[in-house]
Amino acid sequence: MADKTLQKTIPQTQAMFDKYGELNGDNDIIHYDDAYAKERGFRGTLGHGLMYTGYVCDLAAKKYGADWHYRGRLTVKYVRGVCPGDNLQITIDPNGKVECKSQFDTTLVGSATLA
Repeated sequence: MADKTLQKTIPQTQAMFDKYGELNGDNDIIHYDDAYAKERGFRGTLGHGLMYTGYVCDLAAKKYGADWHYRGRLTVKYVRGVCPGDNLQITIDPNGKVECKSQFDTTLVGSATLA
């Protein structure tokens, strides 16, 4: 088990949102129509929350190794939206606390632990 903080930054793009939506079948217009999203008070289209959950799971697998796939437990809370142009920083600390942050705010909090 890694005893250091693991971190990576992933710049977000509309192309990523579009491709993820193709893969998972999420056709909600909030992910694809910038004007629609802005009319509802967002900075732009919103990324898919499960995309960010996947980023967290990737770091958890690096932290815990193969055990993550058999005994991993993840809890997350989506706090703020992520939009194209955001530089999303994903972090997991030595205790399993996880966080995603953009240059604007925290977007996800939670924990990744082993059962």
